[in-house]
Amino acid sequence: MPKIRPFIAGSLAFGAAAALIAGCGSPSPQENVSQACTASEAFGAALKTFQDTLTTDATVEEIQAAREGVRGTYATLVNEVGDVARDRMAEVETATNELNAAVDAVPSDAALSDALGSLKNEATDVVNARNDLDNALKC
Repeated sequence: MPKIRPFIAGSLAFGAAAALIAGCGSPSPQENVSQACTASEAFGAALKTFQDTLTTDATVEEIQAAREGVRGTYATLVNEVGDVARDRMAEVETATNELNAAVDAVPSDAALSDALGSLKNEATDVVNARNDLDNALKC
């Protein structure tokens, strides 16, 4: 019997290790959606901050700083969405890229009043794409 015990103990240890590894796998679909919704909420807050910055009193630097908040939360959103809503994420990506290009196109010495209408439209497009994403995720 002493020879059987090491075999059983080894088998039990191997089984326990395999169970732990299997339990530490990728998140469940519900966890993926929850994480994506949380990231989308943060992205939405950054978009709101960006939109609130679009005033005639804002400087180009303030708009660029607000845009950096959008960029950071967008990167997190991309990571969290994964394959959960890839088709809707493509719309958010396109709209966000267009917003970034619009901000980049504003010269640092420009009168923002000339660019505000365009920036507001681009920001609205991102908000709408994000809302579509949230609807697809059922956030």
